[in-house]
Amino acid sequence: MTEEEVWELMVKSHQLSIAEHESERLDAWIRENQANRLLADGMAKLLSQTDIHQEPSNYNAKIAWAKVEGRVTANSKVRHFTPTLFRWAAAIMIIGLISVAYWQLGELSLAKKKITVSTKSGESKKIVLGDSTQLWLNENSILTYSREFDDDTVRLVQLNGEAFLEVAHDQEKPFIVSGKNYETRVLGTSFNVQLSEKENSVVVVTGKVRFSHKKNVEIGSSVVIEKGFQATANQDHELTLSPTTNQNKLAWHTRTLEFRNQKITDVITELSSYYRVVIQIKVDKPQDYLFTGTIHQASAETALETICYSLHLRWKKTTRGYLIFNE
Repeated sequence: MTEEEVWELMVKSHQLSIAEHESERLDAWIRENQANRLLADGMAKLLSQTDIHQEPSNYNAKIAWAKVEGRVTANSKVRHFTPTLFRWAAAIMIIGLISVAYWQLGELSLAKKKITVSTKSGESKKIVLGDSTQLWLNENSILTYSREFDDDTVRLVQLNGEAFLEVAHDQEKPFIVSGKNYETRVLGTSFNVQLSEKENSVVVVTGKVRFSHKKNVEIGSSVVIEKGFQATANQDHELTLSPTTNQNKLAWHTRTLEFRNQKITDVITELSSYYRVVIQIKVDKPQDYLFTGTIHQASAETALETICYSLHLRWKKTTRGYLIFNE
């Protein structure tokens, strides 16, 4: 085919107005050799950047050629498939391939980029990870994780502090929460984990996890924790497994405090910790006051009002915090 015939068919193909026999002819020409393939790709790129949008009935190959040719050079006209034109078309392809590779590498780099999230005192954050795992980060905590887990054999996050997780199930990629001295490995479950200088513990709400002590890069002692149980580590890295008897350990996440026939002194201890306020009690025989009830998303004063009303006690605000006393 002549150069003008090729351009004519390429423009028709670009406009989606090419006939079937013309398309077959163009494809046959492109398949003849690599030079034709490269040149056709270069033409296609030029056409995508050129304002040729005429209706097929008004199509003029010479005008189209002139418009495209004007984009190529303002000083000369190319009339033949010369080595210069071939090198120019090849250059277009190389630049295109480099651009695609750069974009793909950029995307991969972004996916592998480590993200760090931290919380201040009294602050918590919800984070949705790349595998749809939901994580709630408690106050004064730091979480580091990858944007995506696509090419990883495990889903690893690093935690210094406390978090509640609902892990998306993936049989092929275990989920690991790693701290300085301990790690928690799961497949798909919900649990609360605290990995810090203050405490190292795991409370399992659903499913099953393995809680392990790390010795450098090696795994030391470990325990398997099921729903309704918790594991804690002492200063000697000994792990203790026990039933979860105090659901209020998760109150920072659930915003709910539950009490079942508990002494008022224990209730006040829980309230003081949860609301971060000083609460004093001055009543006769405090051991005789037992409280049962649920406090959900309430302020400290609403919680005190609820408890005192139930136990026929009174409360007031003081310069130090709050005081509970007899009527």
